[in-house]
Amino acid sequence: MTSRLSRLAALASQAANVILFNGQADETISGRAWREGDLHGEPVWRGRRVLIDRLFWTLARQPDHCRESHQRDVEFALLILAD
Repeated sequence: MTSRLSRLAALASQAANVILFNGQADETISGRAWREGDLHGEPVWRGRRVLIDRLFWTLARQPDHCRESHQRDVEFALLILAD
């Protein structure tokens, strides 16, 4: 089970993805940066992914933050579909 703080951070990222980038409500900015930047080759999102990953490495020593965030977004979507 994820912590309340972790879920609130994901909620804030999802809201920012919608408000700032006109994205999907159930996708975090980090997950989108991985999907659009690395999977789809969008240069702007690849740059954002690099910046986000560097930030999370610096603050939390978390490598591959965006890839892991994308994976969590996918797992959450699969949970919703399973219900």
